[in-house]
Amino acid sequence: MRPKVLLLDIDGTLVDNTAQHIAAWWEAFVAQGLSVDTGRLRPEMGKGGDLFVKAVAGEGWDAQHGDAARKHHSAAYKRLLKAVRPLPGAVDFLAALETLKVRPVLATSSGPDEVRANLAILGRVPEEFLVVDADDIGSSKPAPDVFAIALERSGIPADQAAAVGDTRWDGESAGESGISFWGVLTGGGTEEELRLGGASETFKDLAELLAFLKSR
Repeated sequence: MRPKVLLLDIDGTLVDNTAQHIAAWWEAFVAQGLSVDTGRLRPEMGKGGDLFVKAVAGEGWDAQHGDAARKHHSAAYKRLLKAVRPLPGAVDFLAALETLKVRPVLATSSGPDEVRANLAILGRVPEEFLVVDADDIGSSKPAPDVFAIALERSGIPADQAAAVGDTRWDGESAGESGISFWGVLTGGGTEEELRLGGASETFKDLAELLAFLKSR
């Protein structure tokens, strides 16, 4: 059965910005005196800044430097936005959902300014969607807040929805809310990681996911 609602992550799922986020986080940690390999950052991508810094640097470092690092990351990402592009097929994917009568609901740990900037890359604006962002939640992915609130606001039961994201943390967030998770290999996560996060389906890109939706 085709879902009535898709709860969509944005970063690494609709826009190709994983490299830019990694670069911005690396710069933010270095600016606060912490040398970190970018390979350490990649597996934590998909977590919001509240949990990302703790995962990489520990709670003690976060307590002392976390707020400054998050602020630096935000500024650095804004500088790197000019290099961010839509993921292949993303614009067509969003348009096709309307034809299929599948409602896209955006569910992200990013703040509203970043959501607006990322959607602009797709030629869209937040007002076109139901959006749940960092201002709506108590804790970011992999906590259940993002997808749970998005599902509640959509007015659709969990068995008529699916969550789509590019990291294990998207999957864990969806699973905590009893929502099926479909992983896309377009951002920060490997297929193994997406499966560990509970993905029942994985797709190499949005075109493959769209074909799957059309077949249901």
